[in-house]
Amino acid sequence: MLCALLFTSCKQDKKEKKKTPEQSQTETTSKPSKKILSPHTSTMAMIGDAHIHIDYSSPGVRNRIIFGGLLAYDQVWQAGAHNATWLETNKDLTIEGKELKAGKYGFFVIPNEKEWTIIFNTNWDQHGKDEYDEKDDVWQFKVTPQMSEEVQEHLEYKIVKTSDTSGTVSLSWEKVFVIFPFEVN
Repeated sequence: MLCALLFTSCKQDKKEKKKTPEQSQTETTSKPSKKILSPHTSTMAMIGDAHIHIDYSSPGVRNRIIFGGLLAYDQVWQAGAHNATWLETNKDLTIEGKELKAGKYGFFVIPNEKEWTIIFNTNWDQHGKDEYDEKDDVWQFKVTPQMSEEVQEHLEYKIVKTSDTSGTVSLSWEKVFVIFPFEVN
């Protein structure tokens, strides 16, 4: 009798644990997860017929000095955490008077107190800057960083439409804000 009771009890447990795929998905997404320190994210915008997409991991400040501290000045940075940040456009863009052909590019920067170098590189699929090579640069140009009193806790990119054929790309993190305009060709 005890064996029969145990057998029936085990079968009942198995029935209760069986779930439909929809229930499993809901349960998986609602489970609390470990806090991700540099969440993967992206931003995109339509400017006229141009679809512009930036994909990056967003590290936090976490009470650290970022520029000139964690990230040394005058050294290439992948402009995010983990994998290199990339920018993709389906239309040619003009930035600082030069044409950036439609395509996908690694987006790197060289931060400095007085000016930053913005870099578009053909090697967009790499971990960090491990495989960065200046010979793969499509183009580099300089921008002046702006300082803020407010701390931007997580790295954030924005693409803002300023007209039907133009916009801006910005990067902000810690107390630094960098922005550059572009035109859709």
